[in-house]
Amino acid sequence: MPMMPPPVQRTATTRKIDIRVNALARQEAELLACGVAPAQVIRAALRRAVRNWQVGPEFVPPSTEPRSRNTAWRARTSLAVDHEALAALLRAHDPLDVLSKWTLIRGQVEPRVWAEIDALLVQIRADAALQQEAGLPEVPCPKR
Repeated sequence: MPMMPPPVQRTATTRKIDIRVNALARQEAELLACGVAPAQVIRAALRRAVRNWQVGPEFVPPSTEPRSRNTAWRARTSLAVDHEALAALLRAHDPLDVLSKWTLIRGQVEPRVWAEIDALLVQIRADAALQQEAGLPEVPCPKR
């Protein structure tokens, strides 16, 4: 009697979406003053924001808050999202499949990134204050 192969464990199918995010205009001054290259802060914020994020089934319109015009800071990557949740968004908000997939999830992702930028800026300020209290010299970071 031939041995049956073990059952294949199914995992959720994903679809990669190209995304690009930037800081908000209100964050520009602090990004320039923080001592860390703004592009690095934004990339770190993006990584933190999407680490445990899952696309939701509800469409969230993109924020109208002004974004930074400094495109050199923009973080670009691909994000794997649940295919079924994305398909639900497509059916409800883009049945002709003419919008970019980024447009469909942008309102869910960008606010998370901006919150992480704010959190990182608070953390950088606190670390700098501790270094200053301890009398340690500041370590200059290249600004790109």
